[in-house]
Amino acid sequence: MNCEVSGSGVIPLVCVHGWGCEKGQFDRLAHAFADDFRIYRFDLPGHGGTPLEGFAPDFEAYAGAVAEFIASRRLEKPVVLGHSMGGVLSLMASPRVRPRAIINLDGSMPAAPHVLAGQVTLRGWLDAPDFRQRLAGALREGFFLPSERDARCEEIIRTMCSAPEAVLRFLPEHIGDLKPDQILREVNVPVLYVGPDTPRFDLARASALMPRLRFEQIQGAGHFLHIYALPRVVALVRDFLQTG
Repeated sequence: MNCEVSGSGVIPLVCVHGWGCEKGQFDRLAHAFADDFRIYRFDLPGHGGTPLEGFAPDFEAYAGAVAEFIASRRLEKPVVLGHSMGGVLSLMASPRVRPRAIINLDGSMPAAPHVLAGQVTLRGWLDAPDFRQRLAGALREGFFLPSERDARCEEIIRTMCSAPEAVLRFLPEHIGDLKPDQILREVNVPVLYVGPDTPRFDLARASALMPRLRFEQIQGAGHFLHIYALPRVVALVRDFLQTG
């Protein structure tokens, strides 16, 4: 997989991007953590610079790709930080990865009701000729606050909407197949959930399943916390890892 490594720290920090996204969206975060970690950013199959090449997108396959990446690099006790779908995959890969900790930036595990409703809407659009145009509007409205709808927002939307057909179809078709209760019961490491104004995860269910869960909310931020609320995310991650 297309990968970039940076940072002078000893502890590995593995960054897992979201659906339709790419590793470059972690560039500023990697710069902020350059002295704290050895940082690994990579593109999942069908994203960024990593082609699909026969890879069949589904949640289990992508979680396996995350685990395989960490194993192939022989990364011991990494901190795994995932945004959106990357947060879900980080939790799913945890039993195989045995991380030091997991940071979930607004990944929907378990999905909040409004997220599931939104996926039903997307599923109904999948075969429409203007699906990508509809998707762009839904992303702009659902992922970004009005104050965040800038050039960076439009670049993220262009990146997501240009993903291969198989990538764009799998998530709305299969998010209902996830079994969050089973997945989260197997997570036995400290976990930080960071949510924006309207988190995409069901905090009550997650807290009941993971006793080592810490929750933080960043007011005045949309879904792309690591871009639009970077200083706050960096401060929360550092405090979480220092205090356990």
